[in-house]
Amino acid sequence: MTSVRSLPVMNSVCTVLVAVGRDGRVAAERPRLRDRLAVHWRAQRLDRELADGVPPEASAALALRAQRLTEPDWRWSMAGALRRVLRDANANRGQRFGRVTPNVRAVKSASEELSRLADTLDDPGPVAAQGVARAWLLLTDGTGPLYNARSRVSLCAGATRAARDLRPWPA
Repeated sequence: MTSVRSLPVMNSVCTVLVAVGRDGRVAAERPRLRDRLAVHWRAQRLDRELADGVPPEASAALALRAQRLTEPDWRWSMAGALRRVLRDANANRGQRFGRVTPNVRAVKSASEELSRLADTLDDPGPVAAQGVARAWLLLTDGTGPLYNARSRVSLCAGATRAARDLRPWPA
């Protein structure tokens, strides 16, 4: 069946993809090894695509990556990491050997936005993969505004946009 649209569906046993063929037929299939490997090996590229607004339904690999990013445990871990960044910046902890450290000045100036982002990640309920991908890239991209003082995007703007994209639908 040619997959035009894939959506991850979780149950307590396994993950399945719902594939809609060109003829309109719907079929449930387990993710193929190729798709699971693509998620593993191309995670950063998939994250960038999701952050740029490519819908998770565009491919099985994107759907699987979006599913992983939006899991509550993943979101809570990200919120904890953001709070650690804020705590370290407020404690004026210096450089740590062998680690890339956040830009303390940028963190302090964007502390309200970063706190809001962490709170939104912690909130129960659905979130959009685009917002979680933006938040993840904010945390993990060493060339981004959290670590790089010369980044083209301000940390404040990046955190605000990620928080807004977590729940883009009207309240």
